[in-house]
Amino acid sequence: MVGGYSDGTYRPAVPVDRGQMAVFVARAIAGSDGAVPPAPPTPTFPDVTPTSTWAWAQKHVEYAVARGIVSGYGDGGYHPEVGVTRDQMAVFVQRAFALPM
Repeated sequence: MVGGYSDGTYRPAVPVDRGQMAVFVARAIAGSDGAVPPAPPTPTFPDVTPTSTWAWAQKHVEYAVARGIVSGYGDGGYHPEVGVTRDQMAVFVQRAFALPM
């Protein structure tokens, strides 16, 4: 479910951002990257679109949003570049797998 970078490295000490977190969670729920459905034709967020820097994460973000795992910020953006803290990741995992809190 978790892959490395295109250069073949894994980089375990690199912090995770909201874009990467959505990919991890979506792949875990769907069972594989191929099982994550395509993004809807109209993007939910203006900063995660087919033509944005974050296009590679769009279907995963949309999948996680549709399942109530993540949401955007008050300004309407998703902000995939923002780092995810351990407590935030715990909430995302809990929502993904519907564990009681």
